Amino acid sequence: MTNKYNDFRVTMSGTTPGRVSTAQGKGAVASASRQASELAIQVLQDGGNAFDAAFATAFSLCIYQPQAGNLGGGGYLLFQEKGGRPQVFNYREQAPRGAAREAFLLPDGSPDPDKTAFGPASVCVPGTVKAFFELQKRYGNLRAKDLLLAVARRAEEGAVLTQYEADCLNRLAPKLAASPEACRIYVRAEPYKAGDILPNPTLAKTLTLLAQEGEQAFYRGRIAEQMVTDLQANGGFLAAEDLADYALREVAPIHLDLAGRQVWTVPPEGGGALLLEVLGTLDRDECRRWEYGSPEYHHYLAQASKLAFIDRMDYLGDVPPGSAYERLLTRENLDRLFGLIDPGRDTPTEALASRCRVPKASGKNTTHFAILDAEGNAVSNSYTMNLRYGSKWAVAGAGFLLNGSIDSFSFVEGRENYFGVIGSAANLFAPGKRPASNMAPVLVTSDGAVEMLLGTPGGPTIPTTLANILLASLVHGVPPETSIRASRLHHQGWPDVLSHEPGFDRPDLLSALAGMGYHLKDKQELISDVQGIFRQGDRYLAVSDHRREGQALALPV
Repeated sequence: MTNKYNDFRVTMSGTTPGRVSTAQGKGAVASASRQASELAIQVLQDGGNAFDAAFATAFSLCIYQPQAGNLGGGGYLLFQEKGGRPQVFNYREQAPRGAAREAFLLPDGSPDPDKTAFGPASVCVPGTVKAFFELQKRYGNLRAKDLLLAVARRAEEGAVLTQYEADCLNRLAPKLAASPEACRIYVRAEPYKAGDILPNPTLAKTLTLLAQEGEQAFYRGRIAEQMVTDLQANGGFLAAEDLADYALREVAPIHLDLAGRQVWTVPPEGGGALLLEVLGTLDRDECRRWEYGSPEYHHYLAQASKLAFIDRMDYLGDVPPGSAYERLLTRENLDRLFGLIDPGRDTPTEALASRCRVPKASGKNTTHFAILDAEGNAVSNSYTMNLRYGSKWAVAGAGFLLNGSIDSFSFVEGRENYFGVIGSAANLFAPGKRPASNMAPVLVTSDGAVEMLLGTPGGPTIPTTLANILLASLVHGVPPETSIRASRLHHQGWPDVLSHEPGFDRPDLLSALAGMGYHLKDKQELISDVQGIFRQGDRYLAVSDHRREGQALALPV
């Protein structure tokens, strides 16, 4: 797809598939940042629980991985208190009430990425601060003030850049330079390199204010004033009323039984239903007989993924509970979908869609972290800015970036977005609405106890990547470090291509899939970035994907 979205893409130079970071102990953390993981372990060692550590991690990733970690974005918190049941906080961003669809369109009626994904107009109401203050207030052991002051000190000291972060900053410097505040913090004359220190003393002041005054400073106080003043002076739509009225949504998680465990995730407008549809379609004896990683395994995974992406066009958006997606997860429907798969050939997406009687209609910078403490409290969190560094706009005098999540809406049915996903009616833009998301944090239980936490960024590659890891681990018994290390494939229906990572290390597999009729394409970027924790007896194994140079750490036994 040749369009303005290409200006937002990044080709990383410092990482390749085939590496993971692992750690085993009585409590564990996996995140995309070594420094954030170190802070989380320190909180656990200081008497905090998983909820305290998640609070500190969420805010620290604004320092250590600012292309996705945030104060100015949103996402989904899936968590379980020891002895309790899984719960979900939906804190997805929300369109300002004063924004109108026409403001984001080009003269030909198509959406303009320079307005939907870039600059003040692209900013939705952020939910991160409200969600993590609420989580820590209800379930934490420590004082939020003390945790935030510790994070503020780290903002003063600065982040040690990884090669991935240096690549992102260098590639997107022209976009970041459009915001005076972002330019001051993130843009410099000489290219960044791994090991450079990036301090943010202005962010440290904002975090200190949050420590002193709590979330009200962000939604009704001084920080809210800074956001509204800066955005409205530069063409944004966010108003004081949008911030003051933003509400956390506490929703019931959805789940599927798989191999004697319960796989829990988030309902729409999150991407969990798509993930469960793929798993449910493949949860049958025939699939268990395939060798993991074989051409047959990847063929059926690709076909199930195509079917799920076709179905998402009917429901994925800010929809009420009890809508179409629940019908899709019935055993009767999953059996029907499995019967549509040709066992030896790729069926074109259009043909599959016609058989499903669904005609074709005429984010990517997310990050995930997982934390499990020694008591069994668990947090699986995915949050986003949409694309790297969100809107690329940082709040004047506040030191933090804001989301560009207007672009997560559909503006024209049938029109592709950044990820090549087709726009649908369920996700059409409206003021006050929350955009559809592929984010699907996972929590797996067995007899009520947490057995696995899992998640990844990657836009539409999120559910396909997680389905692969879950099937490998729960159905085929493959060690998680093996499946997370392996090169990845992805199919999302439209465009009708099977994408693979650059440097894919199994040419024999690609040849076999081509022989089945697949159109193969090098994605030219690494797929997803999995962070997970897995119970192994009385210990936890944390596994961090190294595609974005993450780090797994654990408490010693």
